[in-house]
Amino acid sequence: FRIISVGSLVWVKGYEYALQAVALLKRQGIQVKYEIIGSGQERNRILYTIRDLELDDCVMLSGYLDSEQVLLHLRHADVFLHAAVSEGFSNAVLEAQAVQLPVVCFDVGGLPENVENGQTGFVVPLRDHAAMAQALLKLWHSPDLRNRMGSAGREKVLKLFTLKNQVGQFHELFLHAARVNSDPSFTKPEGS
Repeated sequence: FRIISVGSLVWVKGYEYALQAVALLKRQGIQVKYEIIGSGQERNRILYTIRDLELDDCVMLSGYLDSEQVLLHLRHADVFLHAAVSEGFSNAVLEAQAVQLPVVCFDVGGLPENVENGQTGFVVPLRDHAAMAQALLKLWHSPDLRNRMGSAGREKVLKLFTLKNQVGQFHELFLHAARVNSDPSFTKPEGS
């Protein structure tokens, strides 16, 4: 079962929760491989956590990879795991969905906008590594579910997040802002 995460090795990305979830899978006898792509100041702490949880044989820290290499690694994974404890709108999640990976993440920030719970992946309670492990187990047990969620994620990205769509949305935003600013009834805030 190939799980992957992409992100800076910083505390806010919640890798300790992801590692605890992977440890639960391993204890249940699942042959899991977990790859973390990224670099950062928390590398040593993450390595210690890997050792403490006895995950040396199934977790790999790949360090920084360029975008083409990341894409190649994403395409060889089964699930994208995003354990961030604080997040806006995650581009890494969109990239995973674009290559048809179901996503497991915490219910924090903009992630529930990225991931439709039960449709494109699973959104679990914040800092609940056991719930994260349960979501991963569901995906491990059901390749069909992985495929359906992965396809739904890709469809969402193609529908809402293409460059053409994003340019159009920004254009509409700027037109709206220009109309509001030119409206004589619009009162600008003091000091602007």
